Amino acid sequence: MADFSAYTRKVPFEDYPEMALMTLGVRSYLVNGIAHSYTTDAHVLIGNYCSIAHMEHFFLGMNHDHYAITSYPLASVLDSSDDNKHAAYNRHQITIGNDVWIGGGSMVMSGVHIGNGAVIGAGSVIAKDVPPYAIVVGNPARVIKYRFDAETITRLQRIKWWYWMQEEIERYIPEFNHDMAAFLDRFDPGVREETPDDTTAQIHQLRADGYDVSYFIPDFEIDPMYAVWPRVIDRFLAAYTAADRAALMLALPEGEDTDAYANAIASRMAEHGDRAPLILSHSCPRKMPFSISALKASSTYITTREPVCSYAVDYAADADLTIRYGLDRGTLLFPQI
Repeated sequence: MADFSAYTRKVPFEDYPEMALMTLGVRSYLVNGIAHSYTTDAHVLIGNYCSIAHMEHFFLGMNHDHYAITSYPLASVLDSSDDNKHAAYNRHQITIGNDVWIGGGSMVMSGVHIGNGAVIGAGSVIAKDVPPYAIVVGNPARVIKYRFDAETITRLQRIKWWYWMQEEIERYIPEFNHDMAAFLDRFDPGVREETPDDTTAQIHQLRADGYDVSYFIPDFEIDPMYAVWPRVIDRFLAAYTAADRAALMLALPEGEDTDAYANAIASRMAEHGDRAPLILSHSCPRKMPFSISALKASSTYITTREPVCSYAVDYAADADLTIRYGLDRGTLLFPQI
């Protein structure tokens, strides 16, 4: 599977081709590996220009609840009336940033986020988040050092070369050498002020009023039977009421076909009447399906299986947002407020 394609790819479940088990970004490759999971809710989200070696293992939703009286999954095994107990305490997505190198024979656990530029030593067990440009090894994996000093890492995070057009990457290949100072001086855009917009201002006001604001880019391009967005909407409506200071901000693509989805969401809200929690939306051009400034102003970013999520996760991580997966359940997705 060492496919170096210059476009994003989805690897489906073997028995469910409509659903993506893994989403790989531009030029990222995986030599081979195994994804272990009990459910089609599982997903691995991988950014651009990642080098993932052989015999990798991704464990998705496989944890046991060791805080309960027993760690044995009694409800799942013996209670046929309730198959959600196991899912309720398990996260089902792994997110891997850009320019990440994972050595052979490593294990990555559910819920982990590996930051941009990280290096994972061969045979490591990744059970916790890995900071950008960290080098980690061992079981459990620990940070032994960073690839570069803090200022260099900050500047590389600003440059985000992994989003350059292919023509630019090819043109600047000679620049990808050991002369870091020259690279940074040439390409670092410096600190830029975010261009404010009405949605960003609205989110800032909500947070000033004590609201927890979750930002979500619905996967309308997917058949609703397999899409994440209906479950996110329904679970938000089930988790909160108008009395809760919780808000869900939807980034809706511009276009007439969006109206049907907006109406579907409105009808779901109408079922809850005056008790419905706050759901808001703003329009985004299809070429840029979310607002970076609005995302970074939020409290939480909710992912799907779509490639755009890797892009959004990058900016969400920059702003230190909480990142949650739209197919996780219960308080893992929408905690009590």
